Amino acid sequence: VKAKRKRANAEQLQVLNAAFEKSYFPSTEERLRLSKQTKMCPRTVQIWFQNKRQSVKARSEA
Repeated sequence: VKAKRKRANAEQLQVLNAAFEKSYFPSTEERLRLSKQTKMCPRTVQIWFQNKRQSVKARSEA
């Protein structure tokens, strides 16, 4: 059975967006720090950054 998708809450988004403004490509250490701070797994944080970069790119091209 596949696990249900969990959306980031407002607090987590605030932390992730602040980190994204500093760096579009956080280091592994920074991703680990963010995952502990947001209580998300490191892979989820990595995917969030990938998705955020794509959405920024799509908006700039539109």
